[in-house]
Amino acid sequence: MDRPKIIIHILSALDGKITGPFMRLPSTGAVSEEYGRIRAEYQADAWLYGTTTTKEFTGYRKPVLDEKAAAVPEGDFIAEADAALYYVSVDAFGEIGWESGTFQKSGRPDAHVIEILTEQAPAAYRASLRERGVSYIMAGTDALDCKTACEKLYRLFGIKTVLICGGGTVNWTFLQQGMADELSLLLAPAADGTPDSAAVFVQSPLLGQSCPAEFRLKGLEMLKGDGVRLVYTVKNA
Repeated sequence: MDRPKIIIHILSALDGKITGPFMRLPSTGAVSEEYGRIRAEYQADAWLYGTTTTKEFTGYRKPVLDEKAAAVPEGDFIAEADAALYYVSVDAFGEIGWESGTFQKSGRPDAHVIEILTEQAPAAYRASLRERGVSYIMAGTDALDCKTACEKLYRLFGIKTVLICGGGTVNWTFLQQGMADELSLLLAPAADGTPDSAAVFVQSPLLGQSCPAEFRLKGLEMLKGDGVRLVYTVKNA
């Protein structure tokens, strides 16, 4: 199958949490700098994020929809097919309020936005994306179809390498659907026992039965700030 290489690149506390108070500790900050350095060194064509993480990045802005907008064609929409970097947003139901087709965040390069939608995303939402120059691909009827999404990212945009940078639900979904090849896990020397904090892998309610995953250790690296990086290949990729 023609698809990008998919690498889950994630920063975690020692107890597996990826959000929470531990993120504000100086030691975590040092490892976070290493995370950014390694992310850049991958030179990936796209960074992929789940719905919750993208909502955080966009300030939980709601989409502005025109229910009277003209009907949009079925299928995918390509606003830009030769960007230097893509920000791929998993957004099954069309919940993210984009203002333009360019993702901008301090300390990061600009990236063209690609939304991964399912058939549950309203036509009015797809029309709003077209109006703002946001690309989108359709992948799934009721839930995310990672295989279809990956094939389209490769075929329509020429994306060869994708870094999945969280959160836990999107990490687990791609892994369960056989669309993850490698795990780059950075551990900060901190723990966060907050029971409702997200973890590295979290099963989505939309994902039916899931199975335990196994990995093979590929590399181990000591990082500044007493952090550690573990690199694994996925056994059943």
